[in-house]
Amino acid sequence: MPFNVAVGNSSGYNYASGRLDHQTYYKSIRVDQSHIDAVVLDHILRAWLNEAVLVSDLLPLWMRNSPVPEHQWFWNGQEHVDPAKEANAQATRLENHTTTLAVEYARQGRDWEAELRQRAKEKALMRTAGRDRKRHRVGHRDCRAGSA
Repeated sequence: MPFNVAVGNSSGYNYASGRLDHQTYYKSIRVDQSHIDAVVLDHILRAWLNEAVLVSDLLPLWMRNSPVPEHQWFWNGQEHVDPAKEANAQATRLENHTTTLAVEYARQGRDWEAELRQRAKEKALMRTAGRDRKRHRVGHRDCRAGSA
């Protein structure tokens, strides 16, 4: 761990040096997380599944005789020093097809499928609320127009 990261003080560093130390440190964390995924968490999942098949009706039948299902571990993401710049970069990567929603959400430690389902619910609610507002406004205008 770089000294300035350990003490939480980069005041003696120029911006580029301080940022480079943080980037290197965060990359080392991602390496550690990947190692923990494969060496620790996957083994715990496999052991849990081996025990879970012993409990009647805990798992669906298809899982009882199959290998460990495809899965992904999510870790908390790291915030960017300039969120607006990162948002623009993310939009560019998505537009250029150099990344995917899965990758971008994973950088934030979030499950892209869960986020898309939530966003769809929000958009549906906003559409419903928008229709209600339009009806209310039209009804209000009609009411005012009738009284004029």
